[in-house]
Amino acid sequence: MGQFKGEGIVLRSMNLGEWDKLLTVFTQGQGRLKIVAKGARKIQSRYASLTQLFCNIRFTVYQGKSVHTFSQVELIEGFRPLREDLGRMAYGIYMLEMIDATLEEGQSHDDILSLLIACLHILSHTDHLELLLAFYELRLLSRLGWGLSLESCPVCGGKMGAKFSIQNLGFPCSACIPGGAGEKPLLTISLAAYSLLKTLCGGDWRRLEALPTGIPGEKEVAAVLDRIIYIKLEKRLESYVFLSQIRSTAR
Repeated sequence: MGQFKGEGIVLRSMNLGEWDKLLTVFTQGQGRLKIVAKGARKIQSRYASLTQLFCNIRFTVYQGKSVHTFSQVELIEGFRPLREDLGRMAYGIYMLEMIDATLEEGQSHDDILSLLIACLHILSHTDHLELLLAFYELRLLSRLGWGLSLESCPVCGGKMGAKFSIQNLGFPCSACIPGGAGEKPLLTISLAAYSLLKTLCGGDWRRLEALPTGIPGEKEVAAVLDRIIYIKLEKRLESYVFLSQIRSTAR
């Protein structure tokens, strides 16, 4: 049985049998992998603290056909604050599940892994939870080929229209407005939300974190991104309910 080494973030953890765990790990160079941590549920297991959600780990595994088995694991970063604060946990789990739901197993996306790690670091300390999630979602969508067009018509490249199309991910001109029975209605987006979307797409996080909390357009941007993700994935993520509960208590 061959072995290989890697490192990555634990996206998902499921109980397997009496004492084991089956992990989904988003790795550098190899994408999402399924890895068994034998005995991880035993109280004194060396894997117990290394197989939790958010853990950034370095590992050696015995290679299987589709599921591998840990030989060695060490912790790079535990992101403990995300497990100690319910709000941060909700936003973090949603970030993890978005990757688990959008990338095929074994599909390498090191740029997305770098984005995830950077945003988990920020999530550990920032008070701008909603702004950070929008920042993350927009960059993830862009890396998946679903970037927003905010300067011109997303279809013909001409002057953009007044309303936003979920289907076209932008503001189509009057000649390019999509039609048909299955088309989603166009959205009217406020100037504040449009300006915030442009800032989120173009700015770096240090500039964004200097903005006041609860800035105009923030909730509207969150609602637009929720709809885009729902339409693109054709489902609600399991963690969306948890996130919605946290959002409702924060308002």
